[in-house]
Amino acid sequence: MYMRSILKLRQAFSVLTKYTKDHEWIKYDTQTKIAKIGITDYAQKELGDIVHVDFQKVGLVFKTHQSLGAIESVKVAADIYAPVAGEIVGINEDLKDSPNLINEKAEETWILQAKLQNESELDTLLDKQSYEKIINK
Repeated sequence: MYMRSILKLRQAFSVLTKYTKDHEWIKYDTQTKIAKIGITDYAQKELGDIVHVDFQKVGLVFKTHQSLGAIESVKVAADIYAPVAGEIVGINEDLKDSPNLINEKAEETWILQAKLQNESELDTLLDKQSYEKIINK
């Protein structure tokens, strides 16, 4: 039990979460060096009921601000932009059949996984408090 608690605590501190002004989040695991990218709860509320998620392919090397796919809702379609440069190493296959998972838990449902080209790019992104100031204006 004690070791499990230590492992959970270590995992909690190994993940760095940042946000963009375009309403994407990135959760970077400093131990595995893999980032998960998704959209914020604010973004999913603005989009409405999500009906489809379109992905780029695993292996794609992308630049900061490049489109990584699109999210379609009953109201609109919106691009997913790369918060940093990197390479796609995984996509969330569950979203192909259940895109509404983003509506249910946007801050927990990742869209893709990436290996970053430069960790220092994370420093250019917003922390949670700065992001919340933007959406609460």
